[in-house]
Amino acid sequence: MPGKTKFFLLLSAILLTMCRNYANEPITYENGLSCRNYVEYRFFEGDGNESRVYSTHEGADCTYVCRDESEHQTDVSGSASELYTASVDELEAQFCEFVVAPTFTPTLADSPTPPIESSPTNPPTQAPSATATIVFTADPLLAGTVSMCDLGAKLINFRIIEPAPELTGRTLEVQIADQETACYVNPANSSLLTCAVPNEISFPARVVVTLDGALVNDFIYSGLGCIVLTTPTPA
Repeated sequence: MPGKTKFFLLLSAILLTMCRNYANEPITYENGLSCRNYVEYRFFEGDGNESRVYSTHEGADCTYVCRDESEHQTDVSGSASELYTASVDELEAQFCEFVVAPTFTPTLADSPTPPIESSPTNPPTQAPSATATIVFTADPLLAGTVSMCDLGAKLINFRIIEPAPELTGRTLEVQIADQETACYVNPANSSLLTCAVPNEISFPARVVVTLDGALVNDFIYSGLGCIVLTTPTPA
């Protein structure tokens, strides 16, 4: 089924409205992570004009400032998270773009006689590096962070960069774990791109996004924060 057809079928079948009630003060943990807890109320819009409570969801909007002074935001799902007790190095590896790799100094074994260095007439030619490079052909669409991942409802929210680009009339294609999935701008929060989670997904999962045929995002989502909610089916 073409991606555009799946997009409109999903949009017509599922319409979520979400509102959040935040705690008054943020909490700063020993590793530098600053979080503001919230309770999110989700409403399911049926065929009529009435809205019914779909579920409630606890979480936190968290901010972490890297060693290079760049600031990164993430949404933590649930009332407990491994991020709260993670080390600074673990947070740097999770959120920060530039992580300094550990260095080491090799030591030579003791030898009774120094090694004899030979001077070849023709020095060997080094083979070119085979490191692959991902070439992005347009500005990124997603910030690389996830605000909600519900494996029960098979929905995931990716944050869109600000200012958000206009997507009306454009061809958006998203793959999660090498599977094409249907996505749409969340009608309740235009800063979120809501996508259907593929069946039998395993993490970490690669997320690839193209816009009008141009590659705009290619990153790995670890699955941190994904939960399975048991939600009632609307009457």
